[in-house]
Amino acid sequence: MNRGKSPPINLDKYLVGKEHRYCTYNEGARLYCMNYWSFVTFCKEAGANFKLRKTAIVDLNIVDKYIEENFKEEYEREVSEMASRRKIEDLADVVKKGKKKYVRYAEGAELYSIGLHTFENLAKEAKATRKVKGVVLCNTEKIDAFIESFEE
Repeated sequence: MNRGKSPPINLDKYLVGKEHRYCTYNEGARLYCMNYWSFVTFCKEAGANFKLRKTAIVDLNIVDKYIEENFKEEYEREVSEMASRRKIEDLADVVKKGKKKYVRYAEGAELYSIGLHTFENLAKEAKATRKVKGVVLCNTEKIDAFIESFEE
């Protein structure tokens, strides 16, 4: 007896009238910006996956609750670190005092009150850029000297 492929599962018959949000592993991995297998493992840890014949669905409410319970403090710490890394109070004063010789493109654009791409081009023309582990740092002293060379 030859068995053909079974028809795709109609998730709607399982989900009608439910308050929970469900998705497949692929959709969930895209939704949470995770690798497919990392998401599958994460859902198994959270106990949010349900087997339906040859496929599985994930209860997103359980995933969200698991994240809130286990990763809330870590998430808040990362967000505060990112905010503190990006924003420097009185950047111009810090650079003038010599405490910060190198700046990133965004900081330099803010410091010199010009656009980001304009600052990138200016730093490259002044040969003031250094790439350190994937981060481009610009020497403010060289940029200042380059700007001063255009004195009229």
